[in-house]
Amino acid sequence: MKGWVANMAVEGPPEKLQAIRDKQLLCANTKTLGTLIGMFTGSYLNVAAPQGQPASEDADDKLPTEAWIRINFSLSMPPEHHAQTKQALAELVNMRNDLAHHFLERFDLWEESGCRAADAHLEACFEQIDGHLQDLTAWSESLKQACALMQSNMQSQQFEDAFVHGIDPDGTVHWPISTVVECLRNAEQVCATDGWTLLDSAIAFIRIDHPDQAPAKYGCKNWRQVLKKSEQFEVRKDVNSLDARGQMWYRSRESASK
Repeated sequence: MKGWVANMAVEGPPEKLQAIRDKQLLCANTKTLGTLIGMFTGSYLNVAAPQGQPASEDADDKLPTEAWIRINFSLSMPPEHHAQTKQALAELVNMRNDLAHHFLERFDLWEESGCRAADAHLEACFEQIDGHLQDLTAWSESLKQACALMQSNMQSQQFEDAFVHGIDPDGTVHWPISTVVECLRNAEQVCATDGWTLLDSAIAFIRIDHPDQAPAKYGCKNWRQVLKKSEQFEVRKDVNSLDARGQMWYRSRESASK
């Protein structure tokens, strides 16, 4: 139960997740069984949402100012099973407290009849404990399978595109947080002249700095289309005085860059 409570949810900056998880485990190690089960049933044991209805999610209007990861697992059950499980776990805590604090008061171990009664009681308690242990083992196995599935998904190209580059599986691009927009903004820091960046110079810079980033990855035919579809930049055109060729300049929109 300590392992469950410590590992069911963790959130924070990526580089601090392991330290946060270790701190949670250290904290869980100091909790009593009653406290642990209260935390488990209060936060991680949920009533399954009706079929076809998505599970509710905690609303959080405050946007983080740094990279932030939140991982949360829960155990969902039908209402009847959920109520029975909560009641059974509460009874387990009561049984534990009775064994730890009142066992010697209940049975006269100086008499054979008292020893037999105590032995029968312990056997009944063992059966109850063993049943809970089997349930917890099954839940733990499900958690391991969920972690393995999550790890597999996180190692996929689809996850990298969505989480790192801002490209959903259906091809939708979240332009403000996309890698290609970040690359164009980085190019501005190096190539800008009087507040404007020549697109050809930015393309050359990106090909060296991020050769894996190309318009086609984001459903665009060329870099000009990236500038237009992203709606993150102002653009202007003029003519190169040396060869009379048209050229495009861009700069980040003030509202989009904040």
